Amino acid sequence: LLVVLALVMVLIRANRRDIVKYVHAGWGAAVFLGVITWALAQYVIDISGASREVMEGVGALLAALILFYVGFWMHNKSSAQAWQQFIEKTIHSNLQQGTLWGIAGLSFIAVYREIFETILFYQALASQITIEQFPLLWGGILAGAALLGIVTWIFTRYSVRLPLSTFFSVTTYLLLALSFVLMGKAIAALQEAAFIGITPLPVSVEIDWLGIHPTWQGVLSQLTIIILSAVLLLKPTGSPGKKTG
Repeated sequence: LLVVLALVMVLIRANRRDIVKYVHAGWGAAVFLGVITWALAQYVIDISGASREVMEGVGALLAALILFYVGFWMHNKSSAQAWQQFIEKTIHSNLQQGTLWGIAGLSFIAVYREIFETILFYQALASQITIEQFPLLWGGILAGAALLGIVTWIFTRYSVRLPLSTFFSVTTYLLLALSFVLMGKAIAALQEAAFIGITPLPVSVEIDWLGIHPTWQGVLSQLTIIILSAVLLLKPTGSPGKKTG
């Protein structure tokens, strides 16, 4: 949402409202492809002969890795000034070259990356809950969608200055925390499927909602996330122009 609104604002300030339709075409195509991606994800799961534990483990592991990567990407973009300069440079470069679909492509990539991450995360989350808990999952999804709609209306109606730096910084911590939890759950599920060995800890410590289980494999994998996150957060943020994710 913030990226798309930033693109639109730059075009409006440049008196190029005629180009805004390409931004809308980009995120619209991303949503359409996202629906197809979700449908394919359901189909693959339905025809898969793998056990539930393997599906849970692989799904959670992929989600953990992608969430960590997106957290790294967000951290690199946490400088609002650098991000704004990157958007303006990209837009002006495409306008000068006449490649307006490049602007649509930027909008598409920004939105589809989030849709793919969200689909993967919800698939991993759905595999961890019982049928009776599904109403809670959908309640959270609908509440999030409603909140997003309100935020969108506020930004577009009152032209609120986009808090990109704060938003990206907070989101970075959230994504890294989710990556920590899902990594622990992934290892536990793969251990149940006998894909990974089990070496018990000398003490029994288990906090299921944090994905912490009393095995060396699970603890070391989550410790790796913590160490990499610390290195990431202590590293100075770079310019978006150098790494676009």
